[in-house]
Amino acid sequence: MFGIHLGQAREKIVAVADIGSGNVSVVILSLRPGGPATALAASRAILPIQERTPEARIAGLGEQIVKAGEQAQKIYSTRSGGDVNPVTELYAIIRTPWSRSKTAHATTVLAKQTRVTDATIRSLAQQALASEKELDAKNFMEAGVIRIELNGYPTSEPDGKYATEVSVFALVSDCEPLMRAQATASLQKVFPHLVPVLRSGMRELVSVLRHMPYAERDYVILDIACEGATIAAIYDGVAMEHQTLAEGTRAILQRVSDSGTPEETLSLMRMLAREDCSSPECEKIRDAMARVEPDLVRVFGGAMGTLATARRLPSTLVLSAEPDMAPWLSAFFARIDFTQFTLTTQPFTVKRLLPADFSGWVKPESGVTLDTGQALSVAFVQLEQST
Repeated sequence: MFGIHLGQAREKIVAVADIGSGNVSVVILSLRPGGPATALAASRAILPIQERTPEARIAGLGEQIVKAGEQAQKIYSTRSGGDVNPVTELYAIIRTPWSRSKTAHATTVLAKQTRVTDATIRSLAQQALASEKELDAKNFMEAGVIRIELNGYPTSEPDGKYATEVSVFALVSDCEPLMRAQATASLQKVFPHLVPVLRSGMRELVSVLRHMPYAERDYVILDIACEGATIAAIYDGVAMEHQTLAEGTRAILQRVSDSGTPEETLSLMRMLAREDCSSPECEKIRDAMARVEPDLVRVFGGAMGTLATARRLPSTLVLSAEPDMAPWLSAFFARIDFTQFTLTTQPFTVKRLLPADFSGWVKPESGVTLDTGQALSVAFVQLEQST
């Protein structure tokens, strides 16, 4: 029976917007202590893939935020018979290229065993933030301590312990100011009086992947969005190295087909992945996909080489990409020889993110379907709210 969950004790209704470079989703979810989140409504709005100025893209995404938000609100209200608890918290996950993330690090070596206090950690965290020069400090979106080490060993409860060496790692993200203003204004058209909690796509990925059932301590994240990609090397659960590329879905599709529309190319790629296409057009796209792979090796190999300057990369690669392109890209990164960059000198083992990966944190209401990005964003909010 729809709406039967509403009004239960300690239920919290939260909306989360996932803002990429070419599409936006809004999910309304219910949170209760001790259990997975329930997705009550979900909507995604897509900005057609085409050349735009950054300002035009941001304006277009603002319209899509309102569209997706209003549709999610409508679904939520309709499915629950109009008798709904209001949304009381609002998140916005802002992805590449609108947000950039880096891991800042500071260490102090003490003359003797010294009791560590919260003041010690705060001071080191401030030093770490001050050391970050690549990001725009005027437009910091978030900054949080993600790891503390005493004498080289991680600890979640440093206060009161003794050490001669203390290290603090903080994930810092900035945000394109026009996108930040547009996202906030558009969301507040749908959810008046709520100020969105802003988080970066990198923080979302690292936070959730750390708790995945198959989680490894060392891996590479590759997040390919419409207008760019982010690669991060994760060592012992900490994103130590980051690279941002301009090579996103649109650029890759332009390499594959310079005549058909991006939507047509994606449709053919989807049929090829299902082995459900043998037309001349499909064969042409198949040949083009093989032809552009050397260019992709050059682009992504260059970024991986930069990441591997300090140390070699883990051999597990977690891929987040456009669903219609993901099977091809997954096979590509598993097949192509990037062994000169990996710790094991073995090819990447590629793990493609799927909605089922987040089933421990997310239970959609009957009739609600979540794609990978939506399931990921709900899992992140559920984890953040439960810690």
